[in-house]
Amino acid sequence: MINVQWSQAATEDLIKNADSLFPIDFDIADALLAEARGASDFLALTPYAGSPVDATGLRKWRLGQLPFALLYNVNAERLLILRMIHLRSDWQSLL
Repeated sequence: MINVQWSQAATEDLIKNADSLFPIDFDIADALLAEARGASDFLALTPYAGSPVDATGLRKWRLGQLPFALLYNVNAERLLILRMIHLRSDWQSLL
C-alpha cells in the first residue's frame, strides 16, 4: 500500500465542488465525497490503475459515474493527488 496525499489545490477543488452541489442535490454531493474517499483507498492499493495523461507521469482516475476525476502523480514513496477536475472543464489549463 502506498501513502496517498491530497494537495491543497485538490482538497479545495473537492470542497468547492461538494459545497456547490449540496444545495442542488445532497445525494450527488454525498456521492462525490464518497467516491473521492473510495478512490483514495483504491489508488493506495493500485496506484497505476489510472490512465496516463501525458509523458510526465500524470494520471487520471474517474470518480465512478460522476463527471469528476482525480489527477495525480505517483512515485515509489507516495501518490499525490494534484487536482480534482470536472471532466467537461478545461482542466488542462489548471496544470
